[in-house]
Amino acid sequence: MLDRVDRISNRTAYLAAAVGLGISLVAAFLAPQDAHLGAWVRLVIWHGMLKWACIVGIFGMGVLAVAYLVSGRDRLYQWARGLQVALLPLWVFAVFIGTVAARLIWNSWQLGERRMVMSVAYTAVAAIALLVALFVEKRRVGAIGQVVTALAMAVGLAWIELGPAAEDIHPSSAVMSSPDVAFKVYAFIMMGGCLLVVLALAIPVRRWLARGETGE
Repeated sequence: MLDRVDRISNRTAYLAAAVGLGISLVAAFLAPQDAHLGAWVRLVIWHGMLKWACIVGIFGMGVLAVAYLVSGRDRLYQWARGLQVALLPLWVFAVFIGTVAARLIWNSWQLGERRMVMSVAYTAVAAIALLVALFVEKRRVGAIGQVVTALAMAVGLAWIELGPAAEDIHPSSAVMSSPDVAFKVYAFIMMGGCLLVVLALAIPVRRWLARGETGE
């Protein structure tokens, strides 16, 4: 499968990313309004689906890193690192959009909510793991950092979903718990588009990192 992906040109990958972004934004624009949040609910759902697309990519990175540690295949590490580098700025952007949405809707940055605390904590872990991989030129160290990053996300999600109830304004599983099927349909379309962005951008990023290793 990786052989087929490797044959995708950077131009095609960027085009796919643009298509994915366009699909997600159109789906957000067409999504219904909420009785309480109005049209701003579209921004909330879009940022949430971008975060979930990043989460899928993060766990995919972790799986590739584990596979590399077991098999020693360099290509697996290259793809894991490509996802690692592509995902961090996308995740930070998604968190930023969510913070802005909270300010616009609830007139508060909601910095004390569990989702925000987890997002910031995960960002710190992911950034440190990436810096270690860049400065310590040992692939096994980088792969271990990628696994730790994925585990940090798993722990953060478990804390949000299974931890004691907190006074969070952001509802738990807002889209899936909604009785309106349209919200779910458009949300899945948004996530699909965002996931295409994540996967497509990993292709040129992986090649860019590989060229840096060879000094080209």
